[in-house]
Amino acid sequence: LRQRLFPASISKPKTAFTFDVLDHFLIDALECKTSAMSFYQKLKRFTNNAFPKRVPDRYRELMRVSQLWRDLKHRKWFGFGHDMEQDPGDGGLALFCPACPQPGVNFPADWKVHYDRDTIMRQYVIDGNFTAQHMKMNKPELDVALSDGKRYMVGNPLKKKVKKWTHILSGN
Repeated sequence: LRQRLFPASISKPKTAFTFDVLDHFLIDALECKTSAMSFYQKLKRFTNNAFPKRVPDRYRELMRVSQLWRDLKHRKWFGFGHDMEQDPGDGGLALFCPACPQPGVNFPADWKVHYDRDTIMRQYVIDGNFTAQHMKMNKPELDVALSDGKRYMVGNPLKKKVKKWTHILSGN
């Protein structure tokens, strides 16, 4: 790791990805909407532009390492990168949402006094970008969660808190 190389396996590493490649992969996916396969094909061209088919297939390794890399980056950004004893906890890696009404933070704590019941409306949006249908896994039982419930998709304990806040905001 000191050489800025991230091993593709823990037990017997034979392949490694540079930190720069992993950072470029994240940025390409985020900003350019580059698919993982397209990025991998680009890497093969950089490795051997004349004969890219001669480059060993390391696509699965890239997928595994990029998941770990993304998880480590999120933990570092939220202050959990160096403390291995402390677990982020449910929702501990989620970004603050300024659009979500949070009484006392971005919504008056005494909002029930200032607004009529008809003024405040609750709306649920399952997929605002209409892209979740493309993200359905073929074999969800094979999915390994690196941070279940610690980011945006809440785990079971946090669902109770969401239900509580929904109940409070609805006034029931």
